[in-house]
Amino acid sequence: MRFRSRRRALAVPADRAGTAGPAAATGTLALAAANALVADGNLREAVRLLTDANRLVRDRHVEQRLVDLRFDAFRQSTWPTSRPLWPTDVDDLFPGVLIPEITRAELTVERVRSAINHHGSLIVRGMIDHERVDRLVGDIDRAIDAYDARAESADRPELAGWYEPFARDQISNRERKRFRGAIMTVESPPTMFDLIEAFEDVGVGQLLRDYFGETPMLLARKGTLRRMAHGGRTGGWHQDGAFMGVDIRSINIWLSLSHCGDDAPGLDVVGRRLDGLVQTGDGAFAAWATSPDAAEQAAAGAVVRPIFDPGDALIFDHLNLHRTAIDPEMVNDRYAIETWLFGPSTYDSMTTTLDEGYSPRDQLPIVF
Repeated sequence: MRFRSRRRALAVPADRAGTAGPAAATGTLALAAANALVADGNLREAVRLLTDANRLVRDRHVEQRLVDLRFDAFRQSTWPTSRPLWPTDVDDLFPGVLIPEITRAELTVERVRSAINHHGSLIVRGMIDHERVDRLVGDIDRAIDAYDARAESADRPELAGWYEPFARDQISNRERKRFRGAIMTVESPPTMFDLIEAFEDVGVGQLLRDYFGETPMLLARKGTLRRMAHGGRTGGWHQDGAFMGVDIRSINIWLSLSHCGDDAPGLDVVGRRLDGLVQTGDGAFAAWATSPDAAEQAAAGAVVRPIFDPGDALIFDHLNLHRTAIDPEMVNDRYAIETWLFGPSTYDSMTTTLDEGYSPRDQLPIVF
């Protein structure tokens, strides 16, 4: 099944839309209408209404309200206790390769399922266009600058709304994330809006509805904006299932916004399917991570360092073994966005490592 792009004109960015006159009136009216829907229990419809309004005129208050509503809408929803049936016999459509590569035009649920089942991941070349890449790079710069301004108590009115702490998350170590060149996507409402619009343009929503057999949801604590310094510090080998649980159904869309993998930090990826967790701890950088020796043994010679161009994406799930690739000869920084989605019928299976103060379900699902 192929997915049509839903092309839209890019809305005026939040930092250029203004907050007075007709724009403010539009946002105020939309928020009032959304609040009426919320009062009637129609949170999903309120999300749709505010999304449509924000496409016409960007409003930072609308974008912040959308973040909150996405969280509340998930909590309002009820999900089936049984999981949709998945195909049990999936053909290998990419024999003889480690990590398959396709173009955006070739992106189908059959290719995604085949690549993950047999190779562990899939590269999609040119998944988003250059205009949206440029938009998202600028968004990340503003979001990180806004975080820094807030941390320094600096008065930067032009950055208003670009970083807003997600009050529902009382666990994440934001200072450590920022030290590593990252902040959570959910904490930059304008960036989150632009990212979801970019994914909808490609048809990600329908793609993953077909993949999961149900409506996909986002994981708020796992969505990450990255501006990785070429000499930055980061973690080592890991599988995200080690702290999300192995029984969930997940997809990560790792979106590169820079040329990387050779002269800028990229990813090292095990180019084969792993059916379970590799040994954790024992010399790894964290209790839930994998040591270099254990990773090398699990990879069995199948470690790949892909070269990405802006707009390329790597799609994988929680069993994929990978790490950020940084070498001394790299001289450029790298922009990327990591977005985790999952099938909500597996919500009860989500667990996290208790030794870091986490408890089950702390990845904070929100409506996509």
